[in-house]
Amino acid sequence: MSEGNENIRFPSYEHVSMKPDEQEDVYERLVESMEKKGRKKQRLVPTLLTALLAALFILAGGYLLLNTVMTDQTASQEGEVKEVLERIFTGPDDELASLMEQEDRYIEEGTSEEYFDLFLSYYKDLFRPYMSPDTIEQYVNEGKITFPYYAYSSGYKLKAEKIVVKENETVQGSFTFTVKVVYSRDGDVRGTVDLSGDITVNDQGLVESIRFRDKGVGELMEKVR
Repeated sequence: MSEGNENIRFPSYEHVSMKPDEQEDVYERLVESMEKKGRKKQRLVPTLLTALLAALFILAGGYLLLNTVMTDQTASQEGEVKEVLERIFTGPDDELASLMEQEDRYIEEGTSEEYFDLFLSYYKDLFRPYMSPDTIEQYVNEGKITFPYYAYSSGYKLKAEKIVVKENETVQGSFTFTVKVVYSRDGDVRGTVDLSGDITVNDQGLVESIRFRDKGVGELMEKVR
């Protein structure tokens, strides 16, 4: 090694020589640095736990809120379906009875079309909150919602009792139902008929289809005609 390089020293694992006051200063800085890191970790852990708990609370609250809303909506729709069934199988009320008593006069005067318009208007008013006007007119023409009319023509009155409505868990907006219809004449109960079927509602909550099962409707018409 040349003389010019004799004083050059490369880094090694030898202990660095420091004065006592320098060693104390370095030690204090190391301790302070470690304490700061410890405080950051102590602050970070509660912060993370708080954020996690808040997120879980929000998710749980959102689920409970959504579940509550869906439950309330289903209960509301079931209640509306019950109301529809009660109106289909109860009556006639005084307004319809009065209109029916004038039917012969309209026919004799050759104004049966005017009578049908009044008849249809009555049913549109009766079911307007639950069906579209087009659906109401279709079901009037098909005789799906005019059972009290046929019953009253033979002197009977109908009353819907024990209506049970359940949501179809596999088909959204679909409900199954059972209803016991009591038919009476001259104020005396003459019998009952059990009916069942399905009702579907659209996104606006309006009834868009009614399907009766079994032979309940046929049996009811046979009893009151």
